[in-house]
Amino acid sequence: MPDLFQTRAPRATDIPTLAAIADATLFPGSLLRDMMAPALAGEGDDLWRVVTRDDTPVGFAFAQPEAMTDRTWNLRAIATHPDLHGAGAGTALIRAVEAALHEARLLVIDTTQLPDQERARRFYVARGWRQVGTIPDFFGAGEDKVTFVKALI
Repeated sequence: MPDLFQTRAPRATDIPTLAAIADATLFPGSLLRDMMAPALAGEGDDLWRVVTRDDTPVGFAFAQPEAMTDRTWNLRAIATHPDLHGAGAGTALIRAVEAALHEARLLVIDTTQLPDQERARRFYVARGWRQVGTIPDFFGAGEDKVTFVKALI
């Protein structure tokens, strides 16, 4: 049985679809074009992966190396179409990121303690991540930063 979801590098033609997913889940989709521009031009160290179903983009992940660290990367964003939450697209993405970062030592992701991020926190723990810290009011008053890590080697 073929995998329902495939992952690949992003294409410029993906941006409108991925921007709508960003709007619905994470941040203003209008930011996506500029965020992805270096990767689409083959520049910089950022890692982008797109998850597709039937060759249609249904999500994305974005990671960057952390400056002044020994092979530590930060998974800055991971998002899938809301209709596909729990269907395996996020798992396919996170596996693709981890595989692409085969020389990385540590992968970090931040979220919040807010109730709407409970599903994300459970998602990370279920995939072998561990919560290592919280910074109160980091993102704003009453919105704490919750950090998860996963050792890759």
